[in-house]
Amino acid sequence: MKLRAIILSAMCFLMAAEVWGFGPAVDSNQFDPTVLKIKEDDYLGKTVPNISMADELGKAVTLSSYAGKPYVLSIIYYKCGQSCPVLNEGLSTALKDVNLRLGEDYNVITLSLDGRERPEDALKFKKDLQIKMKDALPKSFDKWVFATTTDAEVKRFTDALGYRFFYSQIDKVFVHPNVYIFLSPDGKITRYLFGLYPLAMDVKLALVEAADGKIGKFPVLDKIALACYSYDTKIGGYKINVVFIMETLGFVFAGITAVIVFLFSRSMRKKRRAESFLAIEN
Repeated sequence: MKLRAIILSAMCFLMAAEVWGFGPAVDSNQFDPTVLKIKEDDYLGKTVPNISMADELGKAVTLSSYAGKPYVLSIIYYKCGQSCPVLNEGLSTALKDVNLRLGEDYNVITLSLDGRERPEDALKFKKDLQIKMKDALPKSFDKWVFATTTDAEVKRFTDALGYRFFYSQIDKVFVHPNVYIFLSPDGKITRYLFGLYPLAMDVKLALVEAADGKIGKFPVLDKIALACYSYDTKIGGYKINVVFIMETLGFVFAGITAVIVFLFSRSMRKKRRAESFLAIEN
């Protein structure tokens, strides 16, 4: 499954492309996929625009319709036959093992980058995902929003995210980053996770990080766990924060030692007082 995802992703990036709305087609032999790389430092902490969308049932909504909870975003197009379905399958698999409630603790929004797509395309994509991933769906999957919007809103939104994509007139496909984007409850960019199969731990920690204490439903242990992991841009995920753990263990052992010394000293003082009292009686 993962090999298939890697092959599909490689095919996606190797296609000849045209910068969507910005320039001429690029020859496949000259195309450099690194131009799609998101410059995280330029966008983390910025607030995204409150774009207008339609959900898979055709209901008019805005991004702020889902404010108050951290968001996970995936930006794809619904008629994609390559990495887009896999991107959402990977997210579904990870969320299944995250013990948080979709729609209550966090939101998931999949948005089409193709302004020509309509709610019926989003609904079909959602149903196909539900059928294929029936044994690996997060609880309350119905709360997962599959949205469409106009080209103008797509551009406004992706520009704010630093998310660039290309279109090949020859192959009739979009070439885009495979990335999950996390937003805080008030719409600030907090994390990018790259790849097609994120680890459930990475997704959960990114959600806890995005929540920033505003939801108040995450167990304290989750916040402690987040401190034990640091995000590594080189691997596109979280790794154990060894320095933090060693420092914490040092404080813990120092605290335990102080308690032992205190209890031992108090015991010795009591023993000496008892011995002094007996000596006076004798």
